[in-house]
Formats: sequence, C-alpha cells, structure tokens
Amino acid sequence: MNAVNQLLAPLKLEANVFHNGQYCGAWALDASGHNKMTFHVVVRGSCYLKVGEEITQLNAGDAVFFPSDSKHIVTNAPEEDIEINHAESHPMPAVLTEPSTGLVCGNFGHQHPIFERIVKQLPSVIVVRSESDSASAKIIDLLIDESASSGDETSVLLNRLSDCLFLMIVRDHVDVKSGGFAAMSHPKLMKAMALIHSAPDQKLGLEQLANEALMSRSAFSTLFKSVVEQSPMEYLKQWRITLAYRWLVDEGISTYEAAVRCGYESESSFSKAFTSVMGFGPGKARAQLRG
Repeated sequence: MNAVNQLLAPLKLEANVFHNGQYCGAWALDASGHNKMTFHVVVRGSCYLKVGEEITQLNAGDAVFFPSDSKHIVTNAPEEDIEINHAESHPMPAVLTEPSTGLVCGNFGHQHPIFERIVKQLPSVIVVRSESDSASAKIIDLLIDESASSGDETSVLLNRLSDCLFLMIVRDHVDVKSGGFAAMSHPKLMKAMALIHSAPDQKLGLEQLANEALMSRSAFSTLFKSVVEQSPMEYLKQWRITLAYRWLVDEGISTYEAAVRCGYESESSFSKAFTSVMGFGPGKARAQLRG
C-alpha cells in the first residue's frame, strides 16, 4: 500500500462534520448534491439506506460513504414518503422518550485534481460494518465515543477522526489495478513513476522517463497511457501542480519559488500549467493561506 500512501500524502483533505445528533419519529435525509464525498456513521439505533430501489439496513457502528456524491436517502421508514431533510435533530446526549437514531454526518472538501481520479477508482457506495475487523471499524468506534461527549457541537477531534477514516476507506477500497496506483507497481513503469514522484524539480522529459523503463519513447507512452489513462507528461504536470498547490497554501511560497521546485524554467510557464490543472492561478492558492 506504499503507492496509496504516496499519492494520498499531498492531498491533505479536510473533513467537515456537519451533523452530530439524533432523530426520532419519522425522518429522512439526503446529503448529496454538493459535489463532495459524503459519509454517515450510525452512532446508535438503526436506520435504512436507499440508493435507487436498493434498501440496506444500517445498525449502530455501521458507516456508509459516497465517494462520487451519489443520490441517496437515509431514513428510519424506507417505505414511507417522508419529506427530506425536514425532521428536527436532537443533541446526542439527550435522553428521548421515543426510539431514536444517532448519526454523525460529514463530507470531505478538496482542491486536488488527483482526488477526482482516485474517486473514479472507488465504488459509488461503500458500507463498513461494525463487526468487520478492520482499521476503519476501529476508527468508527473512536468517532462514536467522541460524538457522545461532543453534544450537538462538532469537535475538532470528530473532524480529525473523520480525516483518518477517509484515508483508511481509500486504502481498503481503492482499485489498485488501474491508474497511478497500478503504474507504481507495474514492472515496466515503476521506476519512471518513482522518478516522477521523487524529483519534481528535475527537468524531466519523455526520453528520460522512457529510459528509466528501458523502452522506446513510443512504446513507453502507449503503455503508460493504457495503464494510467493519461500521457506521461500530463501525469508529470498534474503531480507537480498537486505538490505546488500544497506549498502555496501551506507555506505561502512565491510563484517563482513554486516554479523552481517544480522544474519549470519560468514563472509564466508554471502559472499557465497551474491554471490549466487547477482551474485558477497560484495567487488564488496563496490567498487560501491568508484566509
């Protein structure tokens, strides 16, 4: 799983837990439609997940993730026509006279082109059961404990536990047979991938990458694109810009320094590449740090 860890390291996605409470009576919610990876953790009681015509029961300790923001309904009455996102939520520690379901709900924000490619390598719906002996299930247990002590507030620890949970979900469920993950363990591509990831400041070209693979440029390009679904130079540019985004946001370095770290000969060529990948310029990335 070293490939997974290496590709996820610069993403630094941040969880946003927007609900920590319990529902009673008839209720139904849908958190899709925000172009974010959404998740729900059942803290107490039980409920049902509806995706299309398929209905799945969720019990305390279970969690469900929607990497591609799939349309869904979580409800306690799957056969009833209940108004969506209308029921009142009660604080988690409150003692209710009616049967209730406790839910922690959140999503993951990001500004990374690589994340979109990772999402395509994940199932549209991922259910983690409480009885599974996985690292994800252990983190869910910690998240449930924290939710009880946080009241109706979403604590910093809830968000950080959710960050960890996301990484475990990706590590356990991502398809490593295609994309960058596959290339990093491919016998003919792994050395070229290692060079791309370890030396973003070097002025790498197609011939140098092909030499690492002991292949001709045309054969290397064809193989790389069939595995990664990007050309070698497209992938190289995307990886460099992903790193540059983190440097600009986290460290507030200048556009020129970011260009040098990424192996670009000029600030203007770097800015053009950055904008083509991210959809906005380096200055806007630095503004996030100031914000």
